[in-house]
Amino acid sequence: MILNSSEIKAIEQKEFKLRKNSFSLMQSAGEKCAEYISENISKNNDVLVICGPGNNGGDGFIISNYLFNKGYKVKTFLILPLKNKKNDNHKAFKKLEGEVFNLNNLHKELKKKTKPIIVDCIFGTGLNKNLSARIKNVIKVINKKKAFTFSIDIPTGINSDNGNVMGEAIKANVTLALHCKKIGHVLFPGVYFSGKTKILDIGIRKSLNKLVDNKIRENNPNLWINKKFPWKKYNSHKYSRGRVYIYGSLKNHIGASLLSSNAAIRCGAGSVTVVANKDTIDKYNQKFFSLLKLEINTIKELKNFLNKSLITSFLIGPGAGVNQKTIENVKLISKSVHCVVIDADAITSFTKNPKELFSILDKNKIITPHEGEFNRIFSDLKNIKNKIEKSVKAAKKANCILVFKGPDTIIASPDGKVCINTISTEELAVIGSGDVLSGIIASLIGKNKMSAFNGACAGVWLHSYAARMIKKGLIAEDIIKNLPKALDWLAKKYI
Repeated sequence: MILNSSEIKAIEQKEFKLRKNSFSLMQSAGEKCAEYISENISKNNDVLVICGPGNNGGDGFIISNYLFNKGYKVKTFLILPLKNKKNDNHKAFKKLEGEVFNLNNLHKELKKKTKPIIVDCIFGTGLNKNLSARIKNVIKVINKKKAFTFSIDIPTGINSDNGNVMGEAIKANVTLALHCKKIGHVLFPGVYFSGKTKILDIGIRKSLNKLVDNKIRENNPNLWINKKFPWKKYNSHKYSRGRVYIYGSLKNHIGASLLSSNAAIRCGAGSVTVVANKDTIDKYNQKFFSLLKLEINTIKELKNFLNKSLITSFLIGPGAGVNQKTIENVKLISKSVHCVVIDADAITSFTKNPKELFSILDKNKIITPHEGEFNRIFSDLKNIKNKIEKSVKAAKKANCILVFKGPDTIIASPDGKVCINTISTEELAVIGSGDVLSGIIASLIGKNKMSAFNGACAGVWLHSYAARMIKKGLIAEDIIKNLPKALDWLAKKYI
């Protein structure tokens, strides 16, 4: 479960009422954070707990007091004044046993040639405006220090509702998320600033999660592995595992569809056939012997083939060309085939008339735009800052499964379900990686296989997991080579 700031606030308010004591929850949160920190640092470390004026600062006071009483070398800094003496954070402040330092003291401390542990408790999930100049300045100094940093709930400067940086943000090594992850932990750039995110149970009743109608999940195999993932079985044969067809590329761009085809046959398909014209089919024969080839030169020939053939899924887009012919082919394939993946050129071809594309889509069709392609066909949504909101609206508008690619790829369905991929790697920012992804997804979906939504989630996860095995210098072919390793890991864990 991944919540926004208003949803977690509603849950907390109900918990306060049930406890009849809001401070006890702050006490629990601070102590749980302090326990985790103490288990992961040495008493030889200097610890700087940097607190702000709100509840996040209150958590910090409790953390500092806990560590101080356990014998850790702690210094507490309050860098903005507390405003209301009736609030819980002031109650936590009054319980502090050690000395409290101010912002000027903090700057002096950070100038020392030491490597302390920093605990960031300046601002939490309530931040909704840009930070002041002096707070931005102290964050720059903290980040420049490159000390190991724990952020409490969310790194200071990250908007918990959209992951955006509010002027400047703490670069945490570990973020201790209270009760659950927030949207800012999983959307870029918040996911980058959060480092490793550890969820802590702070005592909020799990039953209160039902107060919010939340359909946002973090992508992981538990969501889809038991939903017809296409494992090979003892009685499998090539056609029982599905017939995937891929529309061939232009003469000088067959690499794109070769990557898609190779990924599809590695992953979940028994047979993969590329549909190519007379100008390109020989090139496929020379490059990929495991690939079946079918020569089709006209829209009439394509129509006859679609009417007579058994097709599990169809992929069109990689290297197909941005032109009217691609539009006609997409429309025909979408009308004739139940499960279709529409990618790359097949998306861009509809830039001038996106409604024409939307009219032929349904819940069994998948479009896989990156940000540029998304903005071309959803131009009215491109200024929405929250990528989840943007994705949900786009999926409803197009009435299909959307895979909005990026460092925080989002899979969204027309009914509002959202799955966010958080295991990506910057190495995927390379030509051809998207072609591999579309081939993987096409291999997983279809009759007696995964639904379009589950297949998209599984495909995105496999793509990222295989890529993460390459530390630096990844090319698209490396993802394909690592797919057997990713599948082997899944099999060992789930079969």
